Amino acid sequence: MQKDTPVVMVSSTMRDLPKHREEVRDACLRIGMFPKMMEHLPAMDADAIAASLAMVDEADVYVGVFAHRYGYVPDGHDLSITEMEYRRAVERGIPRLIFLMHKDAPLSLDDIDFENKAKLDALKEELKAERVVEFFKSPEELRGDMVHALETEQKKMDAVRAGDATEPTAKAVAASLHHVSDIPTLPEPYVAHPYTLLQVRKFVGRSAEMEMLTDWVTGRRLGHVRVFNVVAIGGMGKSALTWTWFHEVAPQEMEPLAGRLWWSFYESDATYEAFVTRALAYASGRARTEVEALKLSEREDQLLAILDREPFLIVLDGLERILTAYAGMDAAFRKDDDIDEETANRVAGAYGLPESAGTSFVGKHKLRMAADPRAGRFLQRLAHVHASRVLVSTRLYPADLQARTGGPLPGCFPQFLPGLSDSDALALWRAYGAKGSREEMVPVFKTFENHPLLIQLLAAEVVESRESRGDFGRWRAANPDFNAFGLPLVQVQSHVLLHAMRGLSAAELKALQTIAGFRMPASLDTLKALLIRSDADDASTPFASIAEFDAALTVLEDRGLLGWDRNADRYDLHPIVRGVVWAGLDDHTRTDVYGTLRTHFEAMPMVEDWQEVERLADLTPAIELYDKLIGLGLYDEAIEVFYDRLDGATLWRLSASRLRVDLLEKLFPDGPDGPPRLRRARAQSFTLNALALGHQFSGQPGAAAFRFRLANEIYAREEDQAGRSVGLCNLSGALRLSGPLSVAEASALEALILTRKREDRFQEGVSLYWIGLAQASRGVPDESTTALRRSLRIWQAQNDQQGVGMVSAYLAEVALWQDDDATAIPLADRAWALASVQRLAADFIRAARLQGTAALSLGDLLMAGERLHHALQRARAISHVEEELPPLVALAEWHRQRGEPKEARERLDDVWDPAETGPYPLFHADALNVLAQIEHDAGNAAAAVEAATEAYRKAWCDGPPFAYHRGLETAKAHLAVLGAPEPEMPPFDASAHEPMPEVEINPKDAFWVDPSEGLESLLGE
Repeated sequence: MQKDTPVVMVSSTMRDLPKHREEVRDACLRIGMFPKMMEHLPAMDADAIAASLAMVDEADVYVGVFAHRYGYVPDGHDLSITEMEYRRAVERGIPRLIFLMHKDAPLSLDDIDFENKAKLDALKEELKAERVVEFFKSPEELRGDMVHALETEQKKMDAVRAGDATEPTAKAVAASLHHVSDIPTLPEPYVAHPYTLLQVRKFVGRSAEMEMLTDWVTGRRLGHVRVFNVVAIGGMGKSALTWTWFHEVAPQEMEPLAGRLWWSFYESDATYEAFVTRALAYASGRARTEVEALKLSEREDQLLAILDREPFLIVLDGLERILTAYAGMDAAFRKDDDIDEETANRVAGAYGLPESAGTSFVGKHKLRMAADPRAGRFLQRLAHVHASRVLVSTRLYPADLQARTGGPLPGCFPQFLPGLSDSDALALWRAYGAKGSREEMVPVFKTFENHPLLIQLLAAEVVESRESRGDFGRWRAANPDFNAFGLPLVQVQSHVLLHAMRGLSAAELKALQTIAGFRMPASLDTLKALLIRSDADDASTPFASIAEFDAALTVLEDRGLLGWDRNADRYDLHPIVRGVVWAGLDDHTRTDVYGTLRTHFEAMPMVEDWQEVERLADLTPAIELYDKLIGLGLYDEAIEVFYDRLDGATLWRLSASRLRVDLLEKLFPDGPDGPPRLRRARAQSFTLNALALGHQFSGQPGAAAFRFRLANEIYAREEDQAGRSVGLCNLSGALRLSGPLSVAEASALEALILTRKREDRFQEGVSLYWIGLAQASRGVPDESTTALRRSLRIWQAQNDQQGVGMVSAYLAEVALWQDDDATAIPLADRAWALASVQRLAADFIRAARLQGTAALSLGDLLMAGERLHHALQRARAISHVEEELPPLVALAEWHRQRGEPKEARERLDDVWDPAETGPYPLFHADALNVLAQIEHDAGNAAAAVEAATEAYRKAWCDGPPFAYHRGLETAKAHLAVLGAPEPEMPPFDASAHEPMPEVEINPKDAFWVDPSEGLESLLGE
């Protein structure tokens, strides 16, 4: 319960009103109030008096529901506790809502309290005289009246609050779109995101799986397993299974536990970083704000240390949402039935792997890798904790937990869930109150592979259907077009769902479609604003009152179409339901839903300055507005929202490069190889450049270069020389990383020509350092140093200390490539000192890496280890792949020099995939050269030759003079020592490239660099 949630004291007798009290409870929760009820009291005795009256004292509203019993009268008292509660409410003067059962309501003799009838009649007369809200005949009627009455009281309270409150900040509004559970104190379990899609009160079936989970945690089976993965297609009940086991079995079988945590990645705020933060706050007992102040790598290390030391149970529900296949903004709408084949969702030796999955491929797939490499590494480390156990439910088996041979990593176990057994399927059918013989129903269930969700949806439809009254035979006779036989499962899902929605009214269907349009659970306040009309004449809004809306939501829940988180008053759909509902909308209806949501999010305040953004949740309104504009095809308006609200925050503040790519790729509905669908050329070039930066900073310089080229073509066509010079510099950086060194240098030279014509000193400084890096990569140290020193002069003249620090770092890198450690060290130190000027993460990482590399070259292993680990941790904290790979390679060499070849190989194992994917041939060559030395040290001559030969090929790039000089020379030296020949490679083909632009790098002007100048002049001292 949130601290500002109004409290309702519900006073009624329990014996004659059990069903009514459930409806009253849900009415309070639906309206956003917290019910305090008799169920919260201890045993009914004299001690209950004080407790019940205390609940009245804490209440904002009193609700009295009276039928035909007077209630419990404690010894020595004349009044029942129920009447005492009412009179205390009168004394306090709080709002009192009274509901009396109608005299014509059905009842049995057991419901009547003959002994206290006179007292009850007298109390009822008093209640009638004072304030009677409504008479009721049924629980459903009571609920409708209750919702209406409570809404009236809530409006009064809101009016009072509005008079005292200030306007909520943009950050507060953004935070309200997410549900953040309070973190409890150990050993109380922490349910961060309740599972709301379990439609029957008692979980049905899966006894074998329940037993296996229990055997696992008790050590009777799978004692070596730390991470147990339950894998199944959507709707198979994996979340329901783990949720039920977490609550009903684990507390009894795992005693004593330090704590239990349930985390669902289906939630809107449930990012990997948020999980680590809140899990550490829970496990350590520290405040969340204190934990948030730590670096992510420190949070990871501390959480793993606790899990290794103390017995916790961690459940990670919906883990596929952090895997690449589902990491995009459209994850909630993906129809996931065919993703098994796309992702090779197989695990060698897995338990319960369905026959339909086939055995044609066992192994990893990139779509099953964690989208955030930090999350993938953390999952692998979880498999090595000792005291704790981790239970994962996931649509896809994480490739990060899979060995290259196709089997699970040590410490991991995958269990694939098939459909229910015939008996369990029939039991689930009957748990809904649906009828039908085994002979009749089992063949029907088999048409959709005993899929639990489809059984639930069909059962709910049959039970709710008026003509069938729960009997499948009657229902099928009334629905002769129902024929699921012989259809693929994906079509059966749509077939069953369409029948399940047939009985919905137009208003109920509108509510379902609107909720389907959200990418995350929607709060009641949001849905009220969208679906309950404020103007009686507004026919476009389906509901006239909260009571009507409550009734519609109840119908959707009863039919198994909607999940309700009662604690947070939020509403969500199962991914299959959302996917089928959304896919079934025609263009007009979908546009209508998007338009409604656009209006809603457009009205929300948003953070104005990207430097004030603290977390991704602060951007939610802007992201949602952007998404809805894309859905409406309003691409030009969408890019304006991105430019104004999302660009700076995703690029600099949060380093959210993958999100940035996901957002911008939506502007390319015609395919990724062409321009974005934007009218203005300037918007097109901005978008291509912005997307390229997202690719580059997320570890894809090859894709970045392609986008930069497209942007530059537009700059050239529009004669935008300023944009083109920036674009050419960006292109040069991406090409240098991805291998085409000739074009990288030519692009930077062309940019220099353009900036000189425009007399743009800032951009000249940028062009010069890209020229210097390109030339240094191919081994021309004098020319590269001259270009970098001239760039440094420009930054010094402009008093741009951040620029001075950055170019100092680049000069240190060139010095290290020339084995000039004496020059490199003070330059790296200067870069570290000046990184604090603007506090850009990349500046700190680069400087620390160079300090560590220089120390390693000098044999100072203590200093090298500290600085290189620091650089790696910071690079991983922002997932900056470009600056993550070099310290990994350097640390591999550090371990080698320490006589730790196993650890050195482990560092290199983290390099291979991203280096190949990027591609990053220069880093790849460095890593292979270290591997060659490791193999040579171990006496593995053939493996050393293989690694050195591949390093040679990677370093070749365009071929000398446009090869990666240091990598190539190192590979040559390895091959010479090993007595192996150099591989044949194609020479540089000048005819295949444009002539290199001719420009004087160092003209004799105010920024001329004297090659004889020493280090002191270089540093401006």
